[in-house]
Amino acid sequence: MLGATPPREMGSMIKRVLFAGGGTGGHIFMAVALARELEKQKTGVEFLFVGARKGMGKDIVPALGFRFQTLNIGGFKGVGLFRAAVTLLQIPGSLLSSRRMIRAFSPSIIVGLGGYSSGPIMLAGKALGLPGLLIEPNVQPGFTNRVLKHWVDAAAVAFEETARWFGKKSRLTGIPVRQEFHQVSSKISRDGPLCMLVFGGSQGSSPINQLVCEALPFLSPTGELKIVHQTGLTDYLSVKKKYQQAGFEAEVIDFIQDMPAYFSRADLILSRAGASSVAEIAAAGRPSILIPLPHATDDHQRINARALVQKGAALSLEESETTGEELARLLVELAQNRDRLDQMAQASRELAHPDSRTKIIELMEELIQQR
Repeated sequence: MLGATPPREMGSMIKRVLFAGGGTGGHIFMAVALARELEKQKTGVEFLFVGARKGMGKDIVPALGFRFQTLNIGGFKGVGLFRAAVTLLQIPGSLLSSRRMIRAFSPSIIVGLGGYSSGPIMLAGKALGLPGLLIEPNVQPGFTNRVLKHWVDAAAVAFEETARWFGKKSRLTGIPVRQEFHQVSSKISRDGPLCMLVFGGSQGSSPINQLVCEALPFLSPTGELKIVHQTGLTDYLSVKKKYQQAGFEAEVIDFIQDMPAYFSRADLILSRAGASSVAEIAAAGRPSILIPLPHATDDHQRINARALVQKGAALSLEESETTGEELARLLVELAQNRDRLDQMAQASRELAHPDSRTKIIELMEELIQQR
């Protein structure tokens, strides 16, 4: 692990930050949380996000007020031989484009967020002598970060188990999430129905939506459970209709804008086990039922879920092996055992890193100073 952070010198050395990659919305929001903190702590810092031409960043980042440029690069894993061959042919051009972007922006440091588009940028930055930092939110790093570990100066990680992948370059910082998640009370309601928040990411998850709907006939509409369900736009009408048919009053929403506010109302979270979801659940100190995405790259969601389960912070269910009746039975059991949920909430909060943003900024300053 990297040594202790040296004392801060007067003035910030962080002038311009280039965020590279970010294959999912969660990774992008992680970087945005860090950028917002930098804006609070420093004055006049400039940001540039670079991501894949077909990635989510081109829609999310400009809407949040940050500059975004695209890189023409595809993936290797799970894309078939033809697409992998196309990606190989794209590498020389993407490296040249990366070099031009870096020279034009002249960043103080390059921060890799994972995803294939971070590879050319991080390698070009290394060739130009710029400090490079990876942020790895998963227990097991993705393919790109595993390759880049040889070429970067440091890696900020969320789990102790992750440190072994990066050796002395790693520092346990936690993952940046919005401060509002850390401000959520971890107390579980003692009286009345248990409130469960269901979400499968910003676009929803059809398998999770279906499983919860299959559980409704085994739950009392006026019993132990109250459900708030983010469905995603595609399944919104069909899921709402199924609640109505079951006579189950629930708050069904296609998209939740203010997620920390809904976390504060929830006694239990049911979700996927993506890195950002896991980090937000821990930050809010919420007990959770995690249903890992079965075909996630490198099975990283199942590994993330296992880390929380081993700490007593969560339960994990297999999508293909769980019936609606089994889920309903588990929910009733948890609703009747608030003490167990209190223990899970406490264990979840212990996994949080409320100072993660500051720790990563200090690490960035350190790397720039070393250069």
